[in-house]
Amino acid sequence: MLTTVRKATARIPRKLRLPLAGAVALAVAASGLTLAWPDEGGHLTANRAQLRRACGGLLPYGELAGRVPDAARGKLDQYGTLLQPGEESRSLLNCTLDWQGHGGVHVEAATLVNHLPYELKTEDLLAPGHEAPGVTGRDSDDEGRLWVVAECPAGLTGRARPSTQMYVSVGMDKASVRTRFRVAVEVAAGIAEREHCGSAAALRPPTRVIDTYEEHDADGGPVDSGDYGSVRVEEPGRGIGKCRWMTARSRAGSAPLRGTWTATGDLQRSRLLSVCRAERWNDDRSAYTDPQPAPLEPVTADATSWAGDLGRSAYRDYERDGEYPGFDDRPDTLTDTDATLALWARSECAAGPTYHRVSVRPNLDEATDGASRLSRTQRTQMSPHVRQLMKAYLSAPEGWPKAQHCHDTEVLGEVEQWT
Repeated sequence: MLTTVRKATARIPRKLRLPLAGAVALAVAASGLTLAWPDEGGHLTANRAQLRRACGGLLPYGELAGRVPDAARGKLDQYGTLLQPGEESRSLLNCTLDWQGHGGVHVEAATLVNHLPYELKTEDLLAPGHEAPGVTGRDSDDEGRLWVVAECPAGLTGRARPSTQMYVSVGMDKASVRTRFRVAVEVAAGIAEREHCGSAAALRPPTRVIDTYEEHDADGGPVDSGDYGSVRVEEPGRGIGKCRWMTARSRAGSAPLRGTWTATGDLQRSRLLSVCRAERWNDDRSAYTDPQPAPLEPVTADATSWAGDLGRSAYRDYERDGEYPGFDDRPDTLTDTDATLALWARSECAAGPTYHRVSVRPNLDEATDGASRLSRTQRTQMSPHVRQLMKAYLSAPEGWPKAQHCHDTEVLGEVEQWT
């Protein structure tokens, strides 16, 4: 070997031997530096292989491969009954893949035997956020993670009992809402296919995501401090067909409550969830619409439905706050401008047992010192409003209950939501 090297060196002109030796030494030194600091790069191949395996292989590789860094080694933490069937865990999957300083993804999936860890009250479902038509779920502007709910008609095994629904939540750094929706739906579809619960084919990643509430200045740009006198608001759910029964512009011919109403609703196109709200309010005039409402007459009306285990989870949200039929510890004085009278009912619908809740908020603008003391007669006069609203909701030709073939309805009772 040494003889061969000497022969090769002998063929090199003497004046080139020293510079060449220096170049070789520099190359060796550079390779030594690479070995000394291995975390400065070179992780792309390993990270992409890890991405394929992570979270039980359920993460959508095509959606996430472009986000995998080369400069940081991925760190994976995962558990759940999907990965280890005998494990004592409430989660089907709880998985975090982190590329320190370069983003990451957290996915959690569980059956809806467990309580959905996100509020499902009407006001929460109407809060500003993002929705994807065809997907049950939302990304609220004031919450950290996006959630979706998927059906599993053949059943998923939970710790307490089987469930026909599951939720998947996704948290990602530096990712669009559309990407997070697609990751959540892909994971849900993968679980449904692996568990043979019958809904994988119906779970398709959304092609579009809609901002449910957008504010612009007069020129269409972002709203800055001082712009509020010329703010324009866009609500894509305003005037949506399934909520027109609340206004005079419905096939039913007239609104269920007196006055001129504007309706809005969610954009999920879900068979598990629907929410509508109507208001007697003119945004341009910042005043009630004509005819002006009398004291205690409804100025806001809501109608919401939740099906299956999602319904049980929503009912628990209200139950926890004492806002359910049978809880009667209420004063006779209304002091809260958001005080509402609600009515609950339960039906059998396309996706199973379903809770319906309608509510009205009365006009308290003329209340003395911000309070209105209800006489027995006044309280009695409020009941027909919610009962007429429920009747109109369940029977509206274009409404959600008719579309979901709801039947065998049982009225559960009224709830006074005021303090």
